[in-house]
Amino acid sequence: MTRFALILALAFPFAFGCDDEPAEPAEPPPAEAPDEEPPPEEEPAEPEGPTWDGPPLACARAVVVSWQGAAHAADDVTRSREEAETKAKELLERVEGGASIADVARAESDASTSGPRGGLLGTYTAEDWPGAHGVLSEPVFALEVGERTEVLEAAYGYVFAERCEVELIHTRHILIRYAGAKNAPDDIERTEEEARALAQSLREEIEGGADFAEVARDRSEDGSAERGGDVGTVGRGVLAPEYEEAAFAVAAGELTPVVQTAYGFHVIERVE
Repeated sequence: MTRFALILALAFPFAFGCDDEPAEPAEPPPAEAPDEEPPPEEEPAEPEGPTWDGPPLACARAVVVSWQGAAHAADDVTRSREEAETKAKELLERVEGGASIADVARAESDASTSGPRGGLLGTYTAEDWPGAHGVLSEPVFALEVGERTEVLEAAYGYVFAERCEVELIHTRHILIRYAGAKNAPDDIERTEEEARALAQSLREEIEGGADFAEVARDRSEDGSAERGGDVGTVGRGVLAPEYEEAAFAVAAGELTPVVQTAYGFHVIERVE
C-alpha cells in the first residue's frame, strides 16, 4: 500500500462513522528502515596498460611445415609437398589435443624467425598484416582468441595459426649503434664495446635525473630521436625479441638494463 493510500484508509472511518467533528487522521507509521545500507556505487576501474583506439588488432602464432623447394625453405628440408601437408595436419591435431602451439612451434616449425619465438608472428591490423603471411590474415581475424585455423597452403609451406591475446606496450628508447650493426651508417666507427659503454653512461645520466626525451633527441641514432625516443604503442611480436622481452619485464616508468639487438644498444623506458 502506498503512503497516500494508507492515509486515506486511516482517515475514512473518522469521516463517515458519526456526526461528531471528525478526528484528526492518525499519523501513518514510519517507514521501516532497510535492513542494510545499499552498497556504494563502484567507480569504473582504470584500464590497465596502454589503450588502442585504431582499427582492430589480431595477434597470431603459427606453425610452418615446408617442403623441398618451397619459398625460404632451408637446404636441409627434403620432404615432399604431400609429406609436408601430412605433417602439418598431425601437428595441428597435437595442438587441438592440448599441446601448446608455442611449444610445438619451437620444436617443429620450419620458420626460422617465428619458430624460435614460439611461432609468434606479431600483432597487426588487417591493413598492416605482413604480406608474406597474407594467407592467414582473413582466417585469423575471423577467429576468437584461442581458436585455430585449418592447415593452409602458402608459398613457404603448409601453415596453421592460433589467434592469441593482444598485449600492448608503449616504450621509448635511445639507440647507440656500432660499426657493423644492422642498418648502421658507414660513418659509425665506434666499436661494439664503445657503444655498450656509451649506452650505459646515458642510462646512468637518466637514472641520475636527466630528462629521457632530451637525452634521446641529442644522442639517439634512429628516427625516433626527434620524438624524444618515443616508439609508440605496439603489440607483442612487432619489436626485436630482445627489446620486447626486456620492455615487458619492467613496470611502467622503469628503465630496462641496456639491451643489445642486431641494431645496437638500447636504453629503454616502458611508458605504459
